[in-house]
Amino acid sequence: MNPRPRIGLVFAGMCLIWGSTFVALKTGLEETPPLLGVALRNLLASLILFLIIYCRRFPIPLDRLAIRQYLTVGLLDFFLSYSLTYSGTQYIYSNISALLWASIPITTALVAHFTLPGERLTLMKGLGILVGFGGVVLIFVGYGFGKSENLLLGMALVMGAVLAATWPSVYLKRRAARANPIVLTAVATGIGGLTTLLGSFALESPSRMIWSPLNIGIILFLAVFGTVLAWVAYFYLLEHMEVVKLSFVGFIAPVIAMFMGLIVLGEILPSTVFLGAFLVLFGIFIADARRYTRMLTGGLRPGARGW
Repeated sequence: MNPRPRIGLVFAGMCLIWGSTFVALKTGLEETPPLLGVALRNLLASLILFLIIYCRRFPIPLDRLAIRQYLTVGLLDFFLSYSLTYSGTQYIYSNISALLWASIPITTALVAHFTLPGERLTLMKGLGILVGFGGVVLIFVGYGFGKSENLLLGMALVMGAVLAATWPSVYLKRRAARANPIVLTAVATGIGGLTTLLGSFALESPSRMIWSPLNIGIILFLAVFGTVLAWVAYFYLLEHMEVVKLSFVGFIAPVIAMFMGLIVLGEILPSTVFLGAFLVLFGIFIADARRYTRMLTGGLRPGARGW
């Protein structure tokens, strides 16, 4: 049986899920305090992933390096980054949040230059970072400056989330993950969920939570689809798809988020933001133009596996 249609469907589904999570997140924030929303999403996802681990009998490394990796990903990504994203998105459009998140390849390339010997900046990477950064500035100017201070605060929080999520990726590249990716995600989401729950108890009022059918459905969607299925699909595609092609999710998901924000929530963006979004995505392309061009022109290695 030809696996290519299945791989294409999995890729399309992953893009659709990650493109729609920002609309779901924004809608859920109307009835859920941000920290509590992060905690519920992470804890539920962790529970499901641990059930998968139990059924598949995956080992759970508990040596010092593995524990350090669990804590790094759990605290920086699933606690700090998620908390800042939820807290910032309550003040801004969901599609603005998605567009700012699209800049993470640019921040990763910049941090990797100073921490990974094999990831030094080239002229094209440097140019891509400058173009992408210009796009982020345009998004800030077009959407936030001269308007409510909460808009600038929201965008600043989301950019802080992007920066917080940058280090775990670079750290895991410096020291290969000790655990199976599903095990790493299960433990890290558990750490992030428990830490965020403590923060919610300290800083938020539980009475703000509205247990409506819509809100419960959103929490389930974000945990099951936005975390568990999306990451399982990502790991599956890593084994069956060229890495360069898989990285195109960084272009497609923000575009889906832009249109879903417009259609579902009526989030109309000024033209300056569209220009900024284009520059962010174009900057990502420039930073790795050689690989993207090689892929688009069919110059991948003979017999390369994937879609």
